[in-house]
Amino acid sequence: MVKVGIIGSGFGLYGLLPAFNSIKKCQVIAICANDKGRLKKYQSEVGNKKIYKDWQLMLNNEKLDALAIAVTPNAQYRIAKKAIKKGLHIFAEKPLAATLLQARQLYKLAEKKKIIHAIDFIFPEIEEWKEVKKIINNGQLGTLKKIELTWLFLSYDIKNKITSWKSNAREGGGALSFYFSHSLYYLEYFAGKIIKINSDIFYSKKSLNRGDVGADLTLKFEHGITGQAQLSCNSSTTSKHQLIFKFEKGRIILKNRNKRVTDFIIKIYRNNKQERVTLAKEVDEINADERVKEVRKIAERFISSCINGNQMIPSFKEGLRIQELITAIRSNSQIS
Repeated sequence: MVKVGIIGSGFGLYGLLPAFNSIKKCQVIAICANDKGRLKKYQSEVGNKKIYKDWQLMLNNEKLDALAIAVTPNAQYRIAKKAIKKGLHIFAEKPLAATLLQARQLYKLAEKKKIIHAIDFIFPEIEEWKEVKKIINNGQLGTLKKIELTWLFLSYDIKNKITSWKSNAREGGGALSFYFSHSLYYLEYFAGKIIKINSDIFYSKKSLNRGDVGADLTLKFEHGITGQAQLSCNSSTTSKHQLIFKFEKGRIILKNRNKRVTDFIIKIYRNNKQERVTLAKEVDEINADERVKEVRKIAERFISSCINGNQMIPSFKEGLRIQELITAIRSNSQIS
């Protein structure tokens, strides 16, 4: 049984807690959270677990095997660094850290201590995304030539005029880090390593901490695939999350259907005909945030890796890679 501690008053409670609570061979024994209102709301899931307000006290008092963290990037860096030194396995949120230097330090330390490390990039866990990846790999539409991504929405912070780390690039926020780190990860998941990016980054007075709110990207991948991405968390009129994959013999549209994070459909166009790919949906018995189902898939691999000792993906290595891409985009420098 892998004994897990969870740190975080937000997604830690409504995302990580139900995900880890539902996994066999995993026991959540302690939670660190400072929001009494949220703790009360999730009391049925919290149960008899020990509650802490001080994460250092929790690490010192509890005999944990692993730690799942959902806090600000700067805090995640501090917590993970200390926990790794104690030999704990780490399940982290994205972005991995507030800076590229911090991300490198965490990855190197995790490798040195030989702990299992994971990072929560959920989109490739969605069944429709796996299906598109399968089509790309089996070549039924020929070679993939180009990916066009459009992800537009209005963020909660901008809509409600909230000042938080999520809109502060120095704290590990800004749209590129907080939202579109997902995009950089899944673009490489589909098309391979990005070798060149040209970018225009956008800002807005509506982002109260003046963090970036979006970007237009032109991409080149290692196998000759090209890409374009239009990204914005400051779109008050349009909400859209869509990828268009252009092949030698057709194209695929992977599109968000109902503005939910994980509700996607696939349409395939070939020989002047359109077909809809319908996948069987598993009934999720957990009445929780829609992301929990996908988080649980990563968490299950994490727990399995903690038991068998084999490193999983996505890990800190992938988290570091995305931090390198974000840094290169913001500094308009070459991708290494």
